[in-house]
Amino acid sequence: MDGKVIFARTEMTDISVLPQRLFTRPHLFQVVAGEAMPRNITLGDGKVTIGRGSDCGMRLLSSDLSRKHATLERTRRGYLLSDLESRNGVFVNEVRIESALLRDGDTIQLGNMQIVYHEGS
Repeated sequence: MDGKVIFARTEMTDISVLPQRLFTRPHLFQVVAGEAMPRNITLGDGKVTIGRGSDCGMRLLSSDLSRKHATLERTRRGYLLSDLESRNGVFVNEVRIESALLRDGDTIQLGNMQIVYHEGS
């Protein structure tokens, strides 16, 4: 073949291809300041208690956190973060909350810990 490439002539046809996600990104908390940093925490389904207590589903070791500081619950609308009447409170985007539905990029303050919420895909 003398190193030559020969292309056959073909008829051009439009092919409809539906886009499909090849990679998915999980919902996660990114701890950016505080005693437990740096750390990424993948969020699951259901409801989890956040605090320094050994019985918490999301245990964060900080003396500024209550044993049971807050809850995080996945709902149909997204993740709902709720304060459990903690001593130092829960702040989302620098506003003290009783409960808030999280949005991508929200900054959460739990005691001396600063956490960024990243919405998955």
